[in-house]
Amino acid sequence: MGIPLNNLLLTNVMTSPNISAPQSEYPASLESVRKLFNSLALNNIRYCHWKSNIRLENGLLGKTDMDLLVSRSQGIALRRVLAEHDIKQVLAPRGKRYPEIEDYLGFDHETGKLFHLHVHYQLVLGEQFVKNYHLPIEKKFLNSTISEGGWINIPTPELELGVLCLRALLKYRDRDALKDILSIRSSGLPGHILKEIDWLFKQTNIDNLLHTLSEVSDILPVDIIMEFLETIHSSPRNGWKLLRLRGQVRKALRPYQRRNRLTASIHYFMEVWRRTVLPRFKLAHGMTLPDGGVTITLIGVDGSGKTTLCEMLEDWLRWRMDVNCYYLGSKKPSRISALLYLAFRMVRRIQAEIGQWVGNTHWLMRRLAAVREFFLYSHYLSVGNDRYRRYEKARREAKSGSISIFDRFPYESPLDGPEIRENGESNKNLVGFFYQREQKIYSKFSNPDLMIILKVTPEVSKKRKPDHELEMLHEKNKVIKKLESSLHTTAIKNWTTQDADIPIEDVLLQLKRKIWVTL
Repeated sequence: MGIPLNNLLLTNVMTSPNISAPQSEYPASLESVRKLFNSLALNNIRYCHWKSNIRLENGLLGKTDMDLLVSRSQGIALRRVLAEHDIKQVLAPRGKRYPEIEDYLGFDHETGKLFHLHVHYQLVLGEQFVKNYHLPIEKKFLNSTISEGGWINIPTPELELGVLCLRALLKYRDRDALKDILSIRSSGLPGHILKEIDWLFKQTNIDNLLHTLSEVSDILPVDIIMEFLETIHSSPRNGWKLLRLRGQVRKALRPYQRRNRLTASIHYFMEVWRRTVLPRFKLAHGMTLPDGGVTITLIGVDGSGKTTLCEMLEDWLRWRMDVNCYYLGSKKPSRISALLYLAFRMVRRIQAEIGQWVGNTHWLMRRLAAVREFFLYSHYLSVGNDRYRRYEKARREAKSGSISIFDRFPYESPLDGPEIRENGESNKNLVGFFYQREQKIYSKFSNPDLMIILKVTPEVSKKRKPDHELEMLHEKNKVIKKLESSLHTTAIKNWTTQDADIPIEDVLLQLKRKIWVTL
């Protein structure tokens, strides 16, 4: 093929002054990631970080994924090393699970950051949700690795560039071509792909590229790759030509399809339809735990930081996991609960007004008191049912592998527990009726998989919540101590305590460490 590429410089759209070739210095990384790769070397695990090495350092710092190609014969040895480093296997969300690819999540004990490994035993690539092509050149990748910074194995830039060109063409959609043909908005080929091609090409030259790709030319369509490079150099928005090249790539790689073209297209559109047309159904957008998820709750008095910490833990896990935080307090009532409380306040106001005229001993006042209590206790029952519905939803999600965090898990009033008392009320029959039903609701709550008691002194609580009465904070603190004492005398082991007087950043790090052990 006579393509004039001898002096090819991918400029214009593709050149970015912020992108440079790999440097020889030691890449920055999380300490736990560094230890993991050292163990891979010590155990003679053959691997390479096979794609997106332009963002390798981000992966090592837990900012993005790391894609490792590993020899299939060493799968057991790899899993053993991962287990030794407390790296947990997770499941990608439906629609993003592909053959011969496993997902793992790691935790850096020093910083509290998570890191994510895609472990590939085969080079599987293609359009989103399908990944319809398997390129059987794994041995070539693993036999031709180079060392980045002296400790990370990556493929030669020629191999990575060749496969990147195919990935770019296979992901080029009809609507991308339409954007290019009509010159609408940005290029159909994403800017980060063009920059990555430029970055890789700066590390090689045409002769080396042709030589390396010729060694796998029985699998990779070298002519198409070179024409693609020429196209994005001379006319990166030539939609018609890119469509033609995409068709040629599909034809050339047909022997390596996992599904035929029709089946793959049906699978793709069904997944798109499921995600866009059926939003009312709960979809796990993050990864899940293969053996079932976990439920976690933070229990503490006002000023312990439980709500803030729940939100921060949710943000931390949501980076890759499917996680939801459920509020089980009374401040977010359902419409029925809110209406019942409004009715209670209205009757209370009417009772107060009439009492000024007829006196508090009048028979009408007793009737109004019963009506008032009826609406108040109905409100308490409705709030209990609100909490239980959220609790059950969270438990169902956990059974499917998700992580559910409870904010204000009901324990005992004033810690968001049952509110109705049996004695001291004007109408004992009415009280007993509602009391039994409220107790029945709260008896259906079972302990979460991990209960963390946040211990904060009333004085610190008062500083953080100056509008709260110190006496009430002392009362709540007594309930916390009672809870801790009762847990010490039971067989329940899925609980722990946490000093919440210290700065919230330190509390958060210690909570992350405790939660990671539970996952």
